[in-house]
Amino acid sequence: MANTLPHGGAPDAVEGFRRCAHDVLRIADASCGIEELQPELEHALRILRGNLDLRDRFETEIVFLLDTPAEGVVELISFVMHECRWPLVKAEIEQRLAYPTGDVSNRRHYEAMLDAFHGSWRDRDLYRRYG
Repeated sequence: MANTLPHGGAPDAVEGFRRCAHDVLRIADASCGIEELQPELEHALRILRGNLDLRDRFETEIVFLLDTPAEGVVELISFVMHECRWPLVKAEIEQRLAYPTGDVSNRRHYEAMLDAFHGSWRDRDLYRRYG
């Protein structure tokens, strides 16, 4: 599968991921729990997996989200990185843990995202995919 979006092309896939991330954040802000996020999380994962040639562009988008501690960011990054486990994203999370700046309460968010890189991810049972 080369692309999961209509009309194909790199800009469409990257923009599709941005829209999907925006939808996750919007839904997370308006709801409680993981259930309502799951369709969009799955969609985001399909976009990433279907466009591996754009990995560097997606990594940039994900790293940008790390510095935007909005509701839903932890779930999005944790979910897609549990499957993808991209070293650059992991290193960026570890960097933020090693040298915290800004809001210190974000530490727990980064720890939760980092945990998703392991097969024994403790929040994995919250998602239907792993149920």
